[in-house]
Amino acid sequence: MSWINYCSKWAEFFFSPDMVTTKISVTYGKLKVAVGKYHYNFSKIDNEYTQILNVETIYIKESYNGKEGSYAEDIAVIVLENKVLITSDVSPVCIDWNGKYMVHNGDLGKIFIFGEVVNGIENSVLSERFLQLIDTRNCQKNVSTENKHLLTFDKFCTTYNSRKGADFADSGAGISFLHSNSYFLTGMLNMRIAYPNSAIAGFLDIRFYVQWIRGILNKHFTENSCVLPTVEGVIYSYEGSNEILSHGTLIKRHRTVIEKCEHGYHKAYPVGFRFCRGKGKWLSNTEKLCFKMCPSLISDSLDIKCSHNGKYANCSNLSIPDTIAKTSCKPFYTAPISQEDTPLELNCQANGMWNKQLYRCNPNCGRVYIINQVLIKNGKKALVGTAPWNVGIYQLNKKKTNYDLICGGSIIAPNLVISAAHCFWKKAMLSKKISITGGLYKVAVGKYDRNFTIIDNEFTQIINVETIHLKEVYYGANGFYAEDISIIVLQDRVSFSNGVSPVCIDWNGKYNVENGDKGKIVGWGRTEKEISSPILLEASLPYIDLSTCRNMYTNGFELFMTVDKFCAGSTLGQGVSKGDSGAGLCFLHSDSYYLTGVVSIKDPNTTNSIAVFTEVKYHIQWIRGLFNKHN
Repeated sequence: MSWINYCSKWAEFFFSPDMVTTKISVTYGKLKVAVGKYHYNFSKIDNEYTQILNVETIYIKESYNGKEGSYAEDIAVIVLENKVLITSDVSPVCIDWNGKYMVHNGDLGKIFIFGEVVNGIENSVLSERFLQLIDTRNCQKNVSTENKHLLTFDKFCTTYNSRKGADFADSGAGISFLHSNSYFLTGMLNMRIAYPNSAIAGFLDIRFYVQWIRGILNKHFTENSCVLPTVEGVIYSYEGSNEILSHGTLIKRHRTVIEKCEHGYHKAYPVGFRFCRGKGKWLSNTEKLCFKMCPSLISDSLDIKCSHNGKYANCSNLSIPDTIAKTSCKPFYTAPISQEDTPLELNCQANGMWNKQLYRCNPNCGRVYIINQVLIKNGKKALVGTAPWNVGIYQLNKKKTNYDLICGGSIIAPNLVISAAHCFWKKAMLSKKISITGGLYKVAVGKYDRNFTIIDNEFTQIINVETIHLKEVYYGANGFYAEDISIIVLQDRVSFSNGVSPVCIDWNGKYNVENGDKGKIVGWGRTEKEISSPILLEASLPYIDLSTCRNMYTNGFELFMTVDKFCAGSTLGQGVSKGDSGAGLCFLHSDSYYLTGVVSIKDPNTTNSIAVFTEVKYHIQWIRGLFNKHN
């Protein structure tokens, strides 16, 4: 509270309707200001820091019109005859000259007042209070209609508990908020509106008058000094000192101030300084020292090359103005249609902004990079690239302290995999959004050997699972496995290559699949020998629509043919089996594979290879929502 001054009157005292000037010269000794004062009694010298000073001049706003103007612009600047002696107990409050800080609804501000009632007795010493800020909208709600006109454009409100003993002397008291370990003057007490059990305090918002205050400050304090100007990106200090000088600080004549640049600004010259010549005039060695730098350019789908004046520049760092950035799609990505023939070139401008925005290249999807023919039953090992979107999902076996393969899945984005819900669902589950901790689940991409510990090739990546999303209405067997689909969010993004890339999603329902059309599926399920395959195998399965498939069952299994299902397989030949759950069945359209179904269930009482799949297009809006959220 070292900045508190006590003056017995405020702006309303200085104003009369017939005033013809906004600068008031005060007769010697008529008004005094007390600093370092804690007792209400003027004649009491509280301590060694107490100073009583005469008022020389008072400035008020030219457009201030008192009650007739609803007390808008109710601010006064008092010029003292003599300077205050600054000590550890008497010092100025900060002014936010540059509008750097904001206060928000509910923030607590500090104010000091006289006359607070404690235990029914009026306290004659200075009291400290913390008042809670109320934003303008809520303040309007709390003020009665007859008082709303007092909430002029330049006011804000705080809570203010009703008390006896509050008198006129509190008007003009400053409320200050803490920013960066310093208190900044934010408003002056302008009014109190009392209600039976509470009160609202109205404050003049100093933000509206910073330039006016600065003008008076410059006029009265620059004869033998200079005011540090506000220059974007520039910070000031004295030579040999690391202490930052605030914009608006008074610098004595013949002193030199060192100029440096804030983080995010480029220093155009090795050394910057300004010398105070007095009367507010500076001598500077540079016209403009600090230039705002452009943000770093980082993209997981673009290769970006930067240069400045023909020399290499690191795009991942902040860029100097006039830096040029040239872009191209990373391997295994394709430019948007609008950018195919016009490679993007960006220029870093003097305002610290790139002249254009980066676009995002789309990962090549559904591409098979090595052609081969292998089967799940009687099959051979699937070669690298036969289904680069396929993943193995592994669960931590806490007893054996290793990871077991539980399901398959399909990559649809660098951080998203589609699988089956039954791979993760439990009856006691409270939420269909599962946060994974402790490495419980891991996803392996570019994986061909079932054994988790084997790193098959240069494309293999093992990534932790962050979150698993299930449909809200999925209830396992009790719900006949309807909505048996899940989306897995990975902690880290997959690196795409020839051996690892996403499958396509038919977002707009462009393609249809007919009965008998054959789709591709890979997995580590059981072979014809009824043992889990140690290697990734591939099968080609014919599509069977829901109606046809439902008519094939009369043993009660038809109940599991819910509206979001279709079947694939045949009574003889290739098919999926236990261990293939969650794997994707994909069909070829326009030379790319599209994910059509996810392995859900199979009738345990039949020997054929027909399995039931969750149809992806039935859940496309849900998938799109999560895709957009996480990409």
